[in-house]
Amino acid sequence: MAASAKLPVITIAADGAASELRAQLMMDSHQTQQPLLSYEYTCYGVYIWAPVFTVTGPLISVTDVPHACKTSRNQPQHGTHTASLRVGFVVNHSLVNLCNSAGSGLVKHDMENVDKQDDGAARRLYTHQALWATTEGNDGGRSIRPGFEGLFVWLFVFGEFPAG
Repeated sequence: MAASAKLPVITIAADGAASELRAQLMMDSHQTQQPLLSYEYTCYGVYIWAPVFTVTGPLISVTDVPHACKTSRNQPQHGTHTASLRVGFVVNHSLVNLCNSAGSGLVKHDMENVDKQDDGAARRLYTHQALWATTEGNDGGRSIRPGFEGLFVWLFVFGEFPAG
């Protein structure tokens, strides 16, 4: 439909529902007249590709932003999931420590008996207040609090995406 309307579609998003993921896979697998848009960084096992349609251009399939925020919030909280970042790491205890920090904006319910689909918890985590709570100092100079280095990076990177 986009091609017939000469409407360039840049991206399509799905929230993880099986039918939406199948639709994305169908679009990603669609044979086109143009070569694929691709990027590879084999050292880290990164292989990204997207079909390029003649009329509408490249089509990038992504998870919708609110779902991506919930997923990234959930990862450190379940099982032994750990994000190892060059300057630190993120585990569930990192989030618990943030919740116990003044001004983080997180509430106890965000850490205990977690609802994995809680949009509000994801929004509270990816805010400037939560990022600010990982730092110390005054307005003239702030630094990352000891033990919060990995979480600061995590929030800075994922906080760039609006949580919903």
